[in-house]
Order: sequence, then C-alpha cells, then structure tokens
Amino acid sequence: MNAGLHRTGRLAAIATTATVVLGSLALLGADTPAAASAPTPSQIGSLQQRANALAAQLSADQNKIQVAAEAYDESLIVFGRDRTILRRTEAQLAVLHKDVNAAFLNLRSTAVNAYVTDDGAAADLAVIDGNISDAGSIAAYAGSVTDQLRNAEQALVGARNRVAAKVTLQEHQAAQAQVEVAKEAAARDTAETETNDVSAILHEVKGRLATLIIEHERAVAAAAAAKARKLEQEQEAAQAAEEQAAAQQAASTAGAVDGENPSPTNNQGAGAASGSAGDTGEGSRLVPAGTNSAGNEAVAGAKNFLGVPYLWGGASSRGVDCSGLTMLAWQAAGVYLEHGATAQYAESEHITPAQIEPGDLIFYHFAHDGPWPITHVAMYVGSGPYGAQTIIQAAETGTNVAYYSMYWYGFVGVGRP
Repeated sequence: MNAGLHRTGRLAAIATTATVVLGSLALLGADTPAAASAPTPSQIGSLQQRANALAAQLSADQNKIQVAAEAYDESLIVFGRDRTILRRTEAQLAVLHKDVNAAFLNLRSTAVNAYVTDDGAAADLAVIDGNISDAGSIAAYAGSVTDQLRNAEQALVGARNRVAAKVTLQEHQAAQAQVEVAKEAAARDTAETETNDVSAILHEVKGRLATLIIEHERAVAAAAAAKARKLEQEQEAAQAAEEQAAAQQAASTAGAVDGENPSPTNNQGAGAASGSAGDTGEGSRLVPAGTNSAGNEAVAGAKNFLGVPYLWGGASSRGVDCSGLTMLAWQAAGVYLEHGATAQYAESEHITPAQIEPGDLIFYHFAHDGPWPITHVAMYVGSGPYGAQTIIQAAETGTNVAYYSMYWYGFVGVGRP
C-alpha cells in the first residue's frame, strides 16, 4: 500500500513537472507570436535550470534502480540459499528417520536373542554399558539392553523432532525470502518506470533548449554582422568625405596660388573631415606588421576557409561558425583551442590593441547578449583588402567566411593563443 502511494505521488510530481516544462516549451515554441524574436538568455537560462533539475531527478531514479536491482539480486541469493539448506535438512531428516527405525529394530532383535538363547550376544551387549559387565543372568542383560534401547530410541526421536522443527523454520524463512524477491522486483520495476518517464521529458526539454540556444546564437551573429556592415558603411562614407575635403583643400590651395582667396567654408569642411575620418581612436593603434610566425600560420589556415558557409557549431570545410574558424586556423599552427568564443578568450593571453599582430583573436560582447561574457570572435589579418584594419571572420547564417574591416562595436579585448 505504501509503495503504491509513493509511486503514485512520484508519478504525479513527474506529471506536474512535465506540464510546467511543456507549458514553457509552448510559450517559447516556434508556433507562437513570441517566436518572431530571438529567445532571450533569461528564457534559455530558465529552461536550462529545468533541464538540470530533471537531470538530477533522473540521476536519483537511476541510483534507485541500481539499489533496487542489487537488493533483488541479494534476495534471490538468500532465497536460493534457504531453499538449498531446506533440501539438505529434509534429506538429513529422511536419513535420520530411516536410521531410527533400523537401529530400533536391530537393537530389539539383539536383546531378544540374548535373552532367549544366551549365545554370547550378552557379552556384546555388555559393551553398551560397562556397569553391567558383572551381570549374573540373561535377564539382567536383557533388562539393561531394554533400557538402553529405550534411551537410544528417545534420543533418535528427539533428534528427528529437532530436525523436523528446523525444516519447518527453514520453510518459513524460504517463504519470507520469496516474498522479499517479489517485493524487490516490484521496487525495481517502479524505479525503471519513473526513470523512463523523467528521461522522456528531459529528452524533449534538451531538444528544445538546443534549438533556443541555436536561435539565440544566430541572432547574436546577425546583430554583429549588421553592426559590422553599418560601421563599414560609416567608415567608407567618412573616407569619401575625407577625400572630398582633401580635394577641396587642394583646389583652394591652387586658387590661392593663382591669387584667389581660399573659401573659409572649404577650410572648415576640410578640418571637419580630417577630424572625422572614421577612426574611433582604437584604429590608430593597430599596426599591420607582425613577427609572430605562429600567428602568420594561423592567418594562412583561416584563409583556407574563405568562402566556406557559416554553420552554427560547424568546424569543417562544409561549414564553420566564428569560434570553429579560429579553432581550425590555430590548429593549423599547432595550437589547440576549445570550440567556443568564451573558452578561447580564457585560453588566450590578453594584450592591448597596440600589441596586436596577425593571427591574434578579437573578442566581442554585444548589447543584450545576456550573461555570456564573449559572444563573438574574429581574427586579425593585418594586411588585406582593408589594409591594417583587415580581419577575417565567420559572421552569421547566410554568409561565407570573408574579410571585413575592423570594427569596435562590442569590443572586449584582444587575445593571443
């Protein structure tokens, strides 16, 4: 009764957990209006906590299965041992019963012969009890033998009764052992059922959790690429403005040589353009040269993936994500990194932008990315389509590995593996 109530309570708790978790999945599912926006880190964290709780419950249930299975095996051993002892005792009882009957008949026959014939058997019977060695008549022999027969018979009967009682006790123990076997088997089956229930729910939660993380990472990568493109456009516009201002300055200077007064408006424009050339202050500290041979090998390794499509979690020629690209690039240089931007940041030596060299990694964390300290990584190239500002990265889904102009939005730091 208690085991049934316990199991009912456990299954009710599992059903409640399933309802809550599946309700959360429905709220976060792709069929709801909320799916139009990327999942937030808090949603992912909440679902991760549920997955951890289910995993802990599953571990506890699996431990119960092991304990129940061991108890079941032990009860089988005890039951088998009790049955073996019982069979042996029953066999002993049967032999003892036979011996009692045979001894009783044999001793009684000997006593009768001694009494009737006195053919020397009395001397043999005297050995039974040394106190009657001086008996004076066959009657004395017979009387003594009769007493000893009675005592022997009583002793044998007592032994037989004790063995019979032992058989009864062992039969009871064997029956109890059989009950324990059935009880432990039921406990084992209950634990297995509970484990299967929790395992099914946990599998579904983990599947949805993985989907949410992928959606979040894609949104982060897309935001990073959009910011990079915007910054690149701003830099191009600033460069165009700078070139225009320089042209105007050159024209103004030429006019002054010809005796014309330079336009104050043009002078102000040149000064404004030269002061807003798209440099955030960090770019001026980048240098194109590098002496790190391993870094140059890593850059060469990264260039081998130019044109390879972005694939979240990818780390092969079929597709790479941001940290997959940098991991494979540095692997070509003999340095092994973890597949993850945050992990690579922890594994790298942190340096300043002024110390940057080809192959160094640039780490980012964009606004609204949640608790992750690093959400994107790119590699500094140093010399390329954008000159000393050139980087290479796997930006987002729908793009290929390509060169980009260095951008500082969301910049966290520079690391050298």
